[in-house]
Amino acid sequence: MSTTLSALKVVLCGDSPGDQGLLQDSSYYSGITAKINEAVTAIAAGIRMPNGQTSPPLPDLYDTDTVETATDAAYKAMPSDYQRHLFMVVDENGYQIHPPDGGDYYSFALFLRNATKKDLTQAGSVSSVCLKGSNLYYQGIPSSAYDLTVHFYRAPVDMSDDDDTVDGIPDQYATRLIKSWVAKEIYSELEDGEDNQGVGYKIWTAKFFEVMQDFVDFIGIDSEPMYYGTGGIVDLGVCD
Repeated sequence: MSTTLSALKVVLCGDSPGDQGLLQDSSYYSGITAKINEAVTAIAAGIRMPNGQTSPPLPDLYDTDTVETATDAAYKAMPSDYQRHLFMVVDENGYQIHPPDGGDYYSFALFLRNATKKDLTQAGSVSSVCLKGSNLYYQGIPSSAYDLTVHFYRAPVDMSDDDDTVDGIPDQYATRLIKSWVAKEIYSELEDGEDNQGVGYKIWTAKFFEVMQDFVDFIGIDSEPMYYGTGGIVDLGVCD
């Protein structure tokens, strides 16, 4: 990835004092870095596409880390850079701990329903896990803490220095995606009014989703086989 923050700022605002480029309004220049980072974060977190599906995680943001179990609680926080789609948990012996029967790693109601003790105090080796909010829940609770390896997609690293590069979005899409996302967000503020036709917002929204669809087609969907649980068939594809 080599698309720099400096290059994106020039596209959107031109060189300092920021009254050139796409926006041609120096009032946006001081906050343009935040807008650019918001665009990358939004795309990495998943965009609701016009067909109702959510765009898949960015392959370059795949990550693994460990969560050390507690001995006096049924949950521990996920790694701080976790953003979306926990798709595998592995115990200390290298065996996968599967989601609750009939669900996925986000099916907390099923996790609780399947728990032997509903107050989540069952002791023993971890045999069931589920994510709720930013915490990884598990049953049982081991007497000695050990690491669970989690596979997920992390949040992109924000840019701050001009030579920082976009994290997670390939160069052939980075400028077009970020430019159109920032433009549509700014036009949504400028054209917010009962009598406004929202022409700029509509134009840049259409451009964004055109490029976003190309991007989704490019990265593809990294899906897994279906699980056959007691509650039915669950497709654990990456779109969440």
